[in-house]
Amino acid sequence: MGGNAMKHVGVTRQSAADYAAITAATIDKLRALFPAIRCQPILAYGQKETFGDSDILIESTHLPPDWIEQVKAAFAPQDLIVNGDVVSFDFRSMQIDLITTPAEEMEFAASYYAFNDLGNLMGRIAHKMGLKYGHDGLWKLLRDNDQVFAEILITRDVAKTFALLGYDHVRYLAGFEKLDDVFRFAASTPYFHRQIYLLDNRNAASRVRDAKRPSYTAFLTWIEDKPELDRYTWSAWDGGRNSPERDAERADWEQRIFNDIFLDARPQYLAAIDEHETHKRAKLVWNGTFVAAQTGYQGRELGEFMAACRANFMNAPHDPALSFERWVLTLAPEDIVNHVHAVQQTWLSRGA
Repeated sequence: MGGNAMKHVGVTRQSAADYAAITAATIDKLRALFPAIRCQPILAYGQKETFGDSDILIESTHLPPDWIEQVKAAFAPQDLIVNGDVVSFDFRSMQIDLITTPAEEMEFAASYYAFNDLGNLMGRIAHKMGLKYGHDGLWKLLRDNDQVFAEILITRDVAKTFALLGYDHVRYLAGFEKLDDVFRFAASTPYFHRQIYLLDNRNAASRVRDAKRPSYTAFLTWIEDKPELDRYTWSAWDGGRNSPERDAERADWEQRIFNDIFLDARPQYLAAIDEHETHKRAKLVWNGTFVAAQTGYQGRELGEFMAACRANFMNAPHDPALSFERWVLTLAPEDIVNHVHAVQQTWLSRGA
């Protein structure tokens, strides 16, 4: 993805016709190797003239353990590189990127990766809503201050995701002929405002990454003289920095999403919040300061002893459906002290 992994073996950019032929030949070989495995090219806009690589999704769920060795034998590349979920190799002087993808994520990933930077551009709208839009679905990261305590999968339904973000999925399915058409679609949501894309309004990591992406910088040029695109006023433009207004805005989207729109995700959402609140309440009565005061342990010894207390919990009389935190919350303060001392006696006897 990007066409740079195989430069050392002499791959080159290919014309649209050569790209189509090489991609078709690659998929034919893959289907011959793995008949039951889905694989498909990432869609590009119709008038794209040259391609630096061929990105192909391949379903990973049922690939055999030696599938990479089989690919090597079938394609005989000069080199093959595995980088996370992407397997890159050269074939007919072109870089091939096989993007391994679980079966349940194939449709969403195909949509997210299609048409250059469209998924990235749509992701800016999701980000302003407090969501994460990526190749593996639409997610909500639940935070307590700046600490993420749960990641909730909202949906992998492409059409429903487009609807939430304000995009016409039927129009998307018709495809795009020119890069300008892709840009026009990215800016078509009623939630669009140019400010959320400007590099100065991005966090440092995103600014560095997107400044290197030709499609993203071309999009910035395209929107520069189009103030009519600014349809929605977000509470803050700057790199996602915390503010009461931004937090209230995201909280409003959160309630709409889980209370009104994506009700299937609501049980997981409520369970995550309940678990986090339980953990916070338990921490008030079960923490390092309390255990240290009862035992005199510090540092590593304290940590190991607290782990032993958790392990010992499985042998204590309790409802097996309860977690350690929920069990602690059922105990009176003196019972917690007694549990600590009982475990300490066992702990000391082991060292004798």
